[in-house]
Amino acid sequence: LGIKNVENMGSIQPHLKSLFQGIVRINVFNGHIVSFQSSVGEVVQLPDPVHVTERPEVWFAELVQIHKNSLSELLTKCMNSNSSDKLDTFPSQILDLSEAIAFSSIVEKSIETKSSFFHLKEMFQGKLHSLTRQNTFESNLVRSKKNALILDILRCLDVIDDIAKNRVHSVSDWAWQKQLRYYRQCECFVRMSDTTFGYSFEYQGCQPKLVYTPLTDKCYLNLCQALKLGFGGNPIGPAGTGKTESVKALGAALGRHVLVFNCDEGIDTSSMGRMFIGIVSSGAWGCFDEFNRLSQDQLSAVSNQIHMILVAIKEKNDSVHLLGNDVKVNANAGIFVTLNPASKDYKGRSELPANLKALFRPIAMSKPDNVCIADVTLLADGFSEGKILSQKLVLAFSKLQQLLSKQRHYDWGLRALKAVLRTACKMLRSAAQGEDARSKINTESSIIVRALEMNILPKLSKNDVPLFSALISDVFVKADFCNIYKSDEMKIHLSDIFQENKLDFD
Repeated sequence: LGIKNVENMGSIQPHLKSLFQGIVRINVFNGHIVSFQSSVGEVVQLPDPVHVTERPEVWFAELVQIHKNSLSELLTKCMNSNSSDKLDTFPSQILDLSEAIAFSSIVEKSIETKSSFFHLKEMFQGKLHSLTRQNTFESNLVRSKKNALILDILRCLDVIDDIAKNRVHSVSDWAWQKQLRYYRQCECFVRMSDTTFGYSFEYQGCQPKLVYTPLTDKCYLNLCQALKLGFGGNPIGPAGTGKTESVKALGAALGRHVLVFNCDEGIDTSSMGRMFIGIVSSGAWGCFDEFNRLSQDQLSAVSNQIHMILVAIKEKNDSVHLLGNDVKVNANAGIFVTLNPASKDYKGRSELPANLKALFRPIAMSKPDNVCIADVTLLADGFSEGKILSQKLVLAFSKLQQLLSKQRHYDWGLRALKAVLRTACKMLRSAAQGEDARSKINTESSIIVRALEMNILPKLSKNDVPLFSALISDVFVKADFCNIYKSDEMKIHLSDIFQENKLDFD
């Protein structure tokens, strides 16, 4: 933030996304910061504008505190509001948080009064129905807020089913205690099992949320227990199983700022130390991705620094000695590492030294529930046949992986699946708004097939294309299947491009 002309805020704007979790722009009026906004255009007004002075470190520290205070005040207003236009009035983070607090309260009241969970489920199903109704004129911001609320409500319905199945009669029963529960008294705090965390109110923006699965719950529970016992968290598993995303999602659930660092050979002990200093002093979470790509010498060197930090946090010390300096300790700080297996499929990975392993609690992230993730994603974006289509889509991926040739660039994992889901959801919205000129997309199955074509076909070898077409036709029987790369429309566009570049089109 060492800028020569503090009046030129344009020099600061590009760096905000590195300094905050969700803020990408601050709006200044008459030398005062009056609001901040996220990447999707969500604007949050500051009740107390921050005066911009020639000392950036002063007004920046003030902005950090005031933006958290403003979110806390908005939460109080949201919880006390009976307005029907909350979606337009409050940030997505505050809407989700107020709903989570209300859910914990109403469930515990139902448990204590021995009320039927059936009526509770009916109430949340009604909320879900009202949110999933298509509105072709709503903005992208409102749609993003709705999607976040839909994912939370689907999670609430799963929790209600679980506590009903386990016949919970007390709030101390494990089926309820193992859930992530939110409360608001004088302060806002979060509980899971016997752990309690204060909510940090770091602005998260309006980003897509992680779909809850049983694997997510297990990961959250283990990470929370690790933090309570003074350890770091260590999700282990193959690529695409949601290790880093789970850490980021839990951090967002607790209102933390999560910083992700991709580890490689270029990182030395000194740079790791500077990262640790920033994490400890700011109260952020540091997630070091593919940590075992570091050499054995580097791992041994940083183990001492991590040990000192974790001990300082556990014993609630005021400071810790790092790189020759006494650094103030923020108790909200946390250190996490993710590992890929040290095997022939992941070259350049090494086993962690024993003294470093002892500092982290391992969590096995083996196989994500792709059907559940696809089902929830499709339902949240308006697909009425999401449950059936998700099963067919995951089956198609499984069969393609088995039957097509083995190519290094082929990816049949969760990342590729989510890319198809994103395309399908975007196409459904375009079709609902009348923007899709191709009348062939007339069913939800056809949309899924078209999304598969757009994402998978360009990657396939020539011999695999007929197999792909036959397999997709077998799985999606009633869908309109047409290879878009052999369609007349595609030929027309290609011909135009060739003519513009003065090339012959055959």
